[in-house]
Amino acid sequence: MAVELIKKPIHVFQTIDEQQKEELMETGMIVPDSKPDVLDVLVVDADVNVKTREKTGKVMEIGGEICYQVIYRADNQEQSLEAINAKAPWSISCNYPAREEDIHTLVQSSVEHSNVDVVNGRKLSAKSVIRLNVKYLAGKSVEAGEMVQGDNVYQKADQQQIAMLEDMGERTVNIGETMDLPDGKPAMGEILLNHAAIKDVKVNDNMNLEGTLEVDYLYRAENDNSRMENIHMEIPVSQNLDVENYRYDNASVNAVVKSVNMRPDEDMDGLLTKVKMDAEIGVDYSLYSRDNVHLVRDAYCLDYDFELEKKPVTVGIEENDIRENIQVNGNLPMDTEGDTLEEVVSLIAKPRLLSAGNQAGAIEINGCLDICVLYATGMDMRVLRGDNREIPFTHRLTLSEPEAAYESNVTLSPGQNSYEIISDTELAVKSQIIVTVHISKKQQINVITGVKGIKPTEKKENPPLLIYYAQQGENLWNIAKRYRVPVQKILNDNGMPEEIEPAAGQKILLIG
Repeated sequence: MAVELIKKPIHVFQTIDEQQKEELMETGMIVPDSKPDVLDVLVVDADVNVKTREKTGKVMEIGGEICYQVIYRADNQEQSLEAINAKAPWSISCNYPAREEDIHTLVQSSVEHSNVDVVNGRKLSAKSVIRLNVKYLAGKSVEAGEMVQGDNVYQKADQQQIAMLEDMGERTVNIGETMDLPDGKPAMGEILLNHAAIKDVKVNDNMNLEGTLEVDYLYRAENDNSRMENIHMEIPVSQNLDVENYRYDNASVNAVVKSVNMRPDEDMDGLLTKVKMDAEIGVDYSLYSRDNVHLVRDAYCLDYDFELEKKPVTVGIEENDIRENIQVNGNLPMDTEGDTLEEVVSLIAKPRLLSAGNQAGAIEINGCLDICVLYATGMDMRVLRGDNREIPFTHRLTLSEPEAAYESNVTLSPGQNSYEIISDTELAVKSQIIVTVHISKKQQINVITGVKGIKPTEKKENPPLLIYYAQQGENLWNIAKRYRVPVQKILNDNGMPEEIEPAAGQKILLIG
């Protein structure tokens, strides 16, 4: 073939659909035979896990579990503090895009507005709203022309920087640890409440996940049912994700604790001074490479006529994770029923994303800090109470190029929490939240995908000298292509040092 297009594959991904789903889930809980009757519920800590995604026709069925930790006051003489752990399965149907490309599904989940009511002393009724954000990303490979090959072929090309998605997937990291109680703490009777979060997540060059697993748990002392101890521990995490594709310049990773199980364990003396922990961490990763791709914009031949096939393609030109730490503060009036707020026994604060979107050159983020607090009132007659509270917050992340086209994905993770009793009935909470926004900067470009209609040109005699006057907005490339002469010949014949856009009316000599 006299003229041939040499191609290079470009891998592109873009969001083709995004759906928000909210559904109310109800489940019943039976108090185990080993537990006393329920007098009233103090606090409810609920987490939602996504475990399955099954596509059937035009429907994506997403399923998982709500994991409840319920702290209640027992209907016995001591009115002891008791705990129930329960799991409730759920399933939500989402529409699936009618596309043939390779589609990857991203799911962010949260549980909100959890209520647990006492049906009777042996049965509870739980209601929770599950919120899903489902994104469908379509991937395809475009064969883009990087060279038109042939005799007497002249082409115009650009270097285009493209951030190509090399790989995307999910992994599960399992962590098993046996930890000692801090010095001076009494042996354990029962773990009542626990919470874990992974922080400072990063991935090194060989796809090794690094981070810190922070664990808080509340337990009852073995020989004193009224004594509660709250323990905070930090566990380093280092585990390879077993990803074979190492060709990447940037890795975007989101890690969340999907489940944690903690139980007392004996030391060498037979005392319960150790705790065994098994945690499951879900990891979503995306690997990007940066490539300066040589792409043909236009071409012509002195001896052949042909037409270039062009196709508009949206490509990523920049993929970055931006992290910002924000502080959320709130003063919470506590229900003390006339007593004095004396002690905070346990406090868990978890950020929850409500909405995020591009507005006026920034990412507008709305969220909520879910707080689960157990506290004691009354100095002489110490009464344990509990409450679930919410502190709303907003954050605005300014984009570096407000007019550019961006896709974004926002995740929230907890930082350091602190609290202070500021009056007889009020608690001040300060919580650090790490906001991570993956920014995908998009640009639409025209790529050459083929050459068609190739045939020898009809030879015609040009005059030995043609005087041409440039038109407004015309360039030397267009003139050379029209008269089928090399641009360099026009430069040489007119004593021009470089290819520039001629001024309107400028005289140009075309010498045959």
